[in-house]
Amino acid sequence: MKSVTGMTWKVESVPERLILKIKQDFNISYLLSKIFAAKKYTDEEIYNSLNNNISLEINYKNEDFKKASLFLLESLKKKEKILIFGDYDVDGYSSTYLLYDFIKHMKIDCDYYIPDRISDGYGPNIKLLKKLIKKKNYKLVFFVDCGTNSFEEINYLEMNGIKTVVIDHHQLQKKILLKNTVIINPLKKNPKNKFSYFCATTLVYFFLKYMYAILNKKIYIDFNKYLFFSSIGTICDQMPLRNINKLLVKNSLKNFSVFKLNSFQKILDMKKKITSSEIAFLLGPLFNSPSRLGQKDLVIKLLIETKKDNILNISNKLFDLNEKRKKIQNKLFKTLNEKIIIEDNKVIFVYEKNINEGLMGIVAANFVELYNKPCFVLTNSNNYIKSSCRSIDGYDVGDILKHALNKKLILRGGGHSMAGGCVFHKNNFSEFKNYLNNIYKKKFTKTNIFKNYVSEQSIPSLKSFAKYELDILEPFGNNNLNPLFLIKKNQIIKFKILKSSHIQVIVKNNFTTLSCYAFNAVDTKLGNALMNYKKKIDLIVQINNNNVRKNSDFNLIIKDAIV
Repeated sequence: MKSVTGMTWKVESVPERLILKIKQDFNISYLLSKIFAAKKYTDEEIYNSLNNNISLEINYKNEDFKKASLFLLESLKKKEKILIFGDYDVDGYSSTYLLYDFIKHMKIDCDYYIPDRISDGYGPNIKLLKKLIKKKNYKLVFFVDCGTNSFEEINYLEMNGIKTVVIDHHQLQKKILLKNTVIINPLKKNPKNKFSYFCATTLVYFFLKYMYAILNKKIYIDFNKYLFFSSIGTICDQMPLRNINKLLVKNSLKNFSVFKLNSFQKILDMKKKITSSEIAFLLGPLFNSPSRLGQKDLVIKLLIETKKDNILNISNKLFDLNEKRKKIQNKLFKTLNEKIIIEDNKVIFVYEKNINEGLMGIVAANFVELYNKPCFVLTNSNNYIKSSCRSIDGYDVGDILKHALNKKLILRGGGHSMAGGCVFHKNNFSEFKNYLNNIYKKKFTKTNIFKNYVSEQSIPSLKSFAKYELDILEPFGNNNLNPLFLIKKNQIIKFKILKSSHIQVIVKNNFTTLSCYAFNAVDTKLGNALMNYKKKIDLIVQINNNNVRKNSDFNLIIKDAIV
């Protein structure tokens, strides 16, 4: 079935015997069994999901924790100055905050630095490090959510007798062994294992638990709070929400109350538990907006602030910047989307001479959401081309950029499976594009560019599923998406535009009427169909998992339409 957006939709094909086996083994509904089977859940994952196994003590001990702990212990003992250098996204902010908060609890002088996207670029550089070290005589530097491939910068610190700890999860280009440096990165292990998909904040969380056990000090550290920030980093950095990550996130969202965080008083509804979707679609964009618009460390200032008036002022600035970001982003995406041509067997490759570099990644994500294809957004940056990319399952951009660097197609770059960035010479433009497309052609064909929905359902059946079983699948995120369903023969009774971007529609199906939402649908093919189509329409929907506390709250999110 081809939709109004041009997407081909197919019902998820799962062997009937597998669905029935899961149904019988775990005594669950046919629908939930099919979803588990379609997502390729293991028996252990199903068991943990059904038994709400969130009290399980999960421990991760990286072999590099010991050396890193010795560095930190020495600095604590000698009261040496410590610098934490973080990335300018949610995972970077969260991991920086955890380290900063922990070290401050030890009564040690500690500073943080978040680089500016434009003037500093991603990660450390020698010029910047010289400037920072000149101000204060740092003896230990942490790089969090960056630094894995900063070989020249690490060598510079080594030569100046400065200890370095890198806590990162980006693709490793080569291994180095230095006396005063330790790199904590699960991707050093090959092949990948169940610990290979931690974000930087989760790695910091486990490192600090390890440190706390060694210190044996009578200082209270709220590790439930730390785990909550680990969950924020995991969700917003698009780490797979499966296996250990799913358990960790579910644990934190169940057991930690955001009411304890004074810094969140203004930005979240403190009367209820926060969901993974709220973190992904509300908190994440809010925290990422400042650095996209030149306010690099506003989020860290919010997290460490204690005065109520200051928290209120910073929160208001965050809201203002987020609204500004939305307007610029929507305009940019609309302009670029009108220009591009989507080609079979090719990635989306969008080049414009002058694009706000802070918005390239999020615009790339918009294209991926709309077309279900990897997207590279590119612009001029001094005498080079800079690119930010977002991807889909099966097209590991972190690994692809690693090999591009080895082939000398790019000057620098990296990332993880779902997101990355790079810089290259202008004369490599065509060769780099061909390289990306050739890999895409090998992995995907014209016949497998489609999306799946679980099954055709009615509104009453989805309402029942939402009430009794949806929570078993949560938290939702990368590799554990909120299931999609087909509802046929819907009549749109009326619609309303919300905040100039979203559409609320009242849908009638048989004798049932329901409120549904299509987010960011204004001025899109989907939005036009919902507002103008007069006949009965088939809808691809998700259950709005933020609002299933009672029957009157039940509503659906419209993802596509078939006429």
